[in-house]
Amino acid sequence: MGTCMKYIAIARKWRPSRFDDLVGQSHVVQTLKNAILFNRVSHAYLFSGARGIGKTSVARIFAKALRCPNVKNAMACNECPECVAISEGRAVDVIEIDGASNNGVEAVRTIRENVVYGAASGKYKIYIIDEVHMLSLSAFNALLKTLEEPPSHVIFIFATTEVQKIPLTIISRCQRFEFRRLTNSQVIQRLEQVLSTEKVKLSEEALRLIASHSDGCLRDALSLLEQVLSFHGERGSEILSLDEKQVAEALGLSGSSQVRELLSEILKANTSSILELIGGVYLSGIDLKHFAERCLEEIRLVYLIVLAREARNEISADALDISSAHFNELAAVSKDATVVQVERMAQILGKTISQLNWASLPRFVLEMACVRMSKLKDLSKIEAHLMSSVDEHPEGIKKVPETPVRRPAPTSPSPDHWTSFVEMVVKKRPLLGALLSHANFRMEKEANRAHVVLAFPQGSFYEGQAKDPKNRSEIEAQLKDFFGGETTLALSTDLKDTTQSIEEIRRVTEAEIKKSAMEHPTVLQMKEILGAEIVDVRVDC
Repeated sequence: MGTCMKYIAIARKWRPSRFDDLVGQSHVVQTLKNAILFNRVSHAYLFSGARGIGKTSVARIFAKALRCPNVKNAMACNECPECVAISEGRAVDVIEIDGASNNGVEAVRTIRENVVYGAASGKYKIYIIDEVHMLSLSAFNALLKTLEEPPSHVIFIFATTEVQKIPLTIISRCQRFEFRRLTNSQVIQRLEQVLSTEKVKLSEEALRLIASHSDGCLRDALSLLEQVLSFHGERGSEILSLDEKQVAEALGLSGSSQVRELLSEILKANTSSILELIGGVYLSGIDLKHFAERCLEEIRLVYLIVLAREARNEISADALDISSAHFNELAAVSKDATVVQVERMAQILGKTISQLNWASLPRFVLEMACVRMSKLKDLSKIEAHLMSSVDEHPEGIKKVPETPVRRPAPTSPSPDHWTSFVEMVVKKRPLLGALLSHANFRMEKEANRAHVVLAFPQGSFYEGQAKDPKNRSEIEAQLKDFFGGETTLALSTDLKDTTQSIEEIRRVTEAEIKKSAMEHPTVLQMKEILGAEIVDVRVDC
């Protein structure tokens, strides 16, 4: 009776076993190799970074290099019983602990009791604690003393995806290494190595689709690849060749072509095609939130291309980590787009993505957002028209009369002189000028003599300030200096037959400008296109 060979998942089968197999972590590899070569091995290491980029693999490789009897140039042989045992997770002196399921203080106490004993063989006893941030505060406190004064034969290697959750007292006692997220090019390069032994060929766009959905995580990319291979099955000795559409079908994802086609129709303002595309995506079962996120990624690339073009800077496909064909297609699609237009598209879509989490009709939410984005070109035309109107009337949307409406003041022959006087006082004595700007006034002129009456509401703060002897004396001095030495001053609470105060005129004028701005057809049209609300109108007058 024959025996079945146990299938090993691609992610496990292609797990790095040597330093040379690691992708994108050269800064970590070089430091660890030098530590072994120059005998500068620390007692504790902390590996942090995103999931699936090699933290635990590096910990095992480092452990093998420290314990392998045949190590050469800091490289383990990977063939001796010690290396094989570490690779299989059954080495006596390399203890791997899952911090998520062993997060209590009792687990750490067990470690503290065992570290006093030397290694069964070799020089080092190594503890690898994965997801160390899951340990409780009590467990960290119990571990602290051991980390501070560890036995010379013990090495701790911690791995975590959330380094911010680890107490600083622990971090300060470790050598910390930040693992880098992989670029699409690095992921693709590794996938091509895997495919060369799997009798499968994927197009460049298919590989980039897998890489972009892995979010810089090699383990996720290998898992996605395995899902694709399982979907399409084996064809004996025949090489399986797959394109982007087939890979997208296998993974239930939106292809880059769908995203770019939708982006193109949005920029062309082709509403019917936009709705048709979204309908096709919805009916195919693709998650609309995920599809919107893919669109936002494409908008980011378009933004960088347009930004570089407007700044007259060079930008390449390599700089954006995309293929040349992808770059050329995006450059063609966005040839007429502006930076402001793309920024607004990103704002609309970003808000839509958050709405898709709870929307009862996600298809409609996405359709509405895409149609709104397609109208942004019209908004640019409206803005250009609005700016030209402002250029023609610099004082505002509605031209304000140079002399605002005042209360009838038949006995006030020269109110403009009063305005000039207050402006002069504001420059010399700001607080006194502020007081005068709140005064209703009446001016009477006879020959070379002027009589000024300042009226304030009875009991108001400003009435009290004006009656202050010091302030009244200063006002009289300023009046005589401006209108002549014979000018006299009187204070009153009777507002009848007086001209509005400068401050009241300013408030009325500001209210008129605000009302005019909020009711302006151009502003209302912009509000409708952007789906926005007017929060405030600020007036400089």
